[in-house]
Amino acid sequence: MCPQRPDGFTGKNESKRDSQAAGGEFIRPKKSLGQNFLNDTRVVQDILCAAELGENDAVIEVGPGLGAMTGKLAEQAGFVAAVEIDTALIPALKKLEERCGNLAVINRDILKTDVRKDIIEGFFLPRGLGGSVKVVANLPYYITTPIVMKFLEENSADIDSLVIMVQKEVAERMTADPGGKDYGAMTVTVNYFSEPEIMFTVPPHCFYPRPGVDSAVVRLKMRKEPPFELISRDHFFLTVRAAFSQRRKTLTNALANAPYMNVTREKVAEVLAKMGKDVMVRGERLSPAEFGQLSNLLIK
Repeated sequence: MCPQRPDGFTGKNESKRDSQAAGGEFIRPKKSLGQNFLNDTRVVQDILCAAELGENDAVIEVGPGLGAMTGKLAEQAGFVAAVEIDTALIPALKKLEERCGNLAVINRDILKTDVRKDIIEGFFLPRGLGGSVKVVANLPYYITTPIVMKFLEENSADIDSLVIMVQKEVAERMTADPGGKDYGAMTVTVNYFSEPEIMFTVPPHCFYPRPGVDSAVVRLKMRKEPPFELISRDHFFLTVRAAFSQRRKTLTNALANAPYMNVTREKVAEVLAKMGKDVMVRGERLSPAEFGQLSNLLIK
């Protein structure tokens, strides 16, 4: 069981002007790639604990950066595929790859990678792994959502869990309850594919350079079965998208105003009545399951 510690703890590692890679080199972070290198060993250990790794697990690390967590992942997992877009970091990571023996460093953009073909079938299955695939990553904040959505929408059947460092407010949106200001399309999508949980928060001084916001590690345990039945998953996500695209409008107006929904206000009002909902209700008041019910009734 992971040790408990208070949020906002003070790490011992101090940031320097440049950061040291696992291979010994000093590398300056690139602002254009949103690089904030984790430099606190205690946070690394807490992330590993949250990931609950075993020797038969295969791990995908997105953005290994300086390799602060990469070697530790290789110590606990069966095999690690570390996907890094920055070519300047590859030589140092390759030195770490040589030392580990169960690590593959892949110089590629994760958003342009076929995870199933290029990683799971390319590295994990030939080694007798792949039955338990986990994503562990300190994600660049500016592309957090596209990366998370890629794994959820394209690889939900292949992956057991994601343990990811994200901006704290993003973690709060993932785990929000209906009715709050943080509840939105991301909340509904994440909860359809997984069971999200904020594990702990991380203050800015644990990174170099220090970000201007707090961070949080969130664990998404992938669902083996859908949480509710859908007639059309595509229609469900279109409904959710329409509901939150004009967040201040009523659900009736938001859906009727979305051209891709092809539905009238009268039809939406009729369906809401069947659900026992007020015609003036906004999307933020519906739970993920109620969005599923709404989508199904609109199709029928």
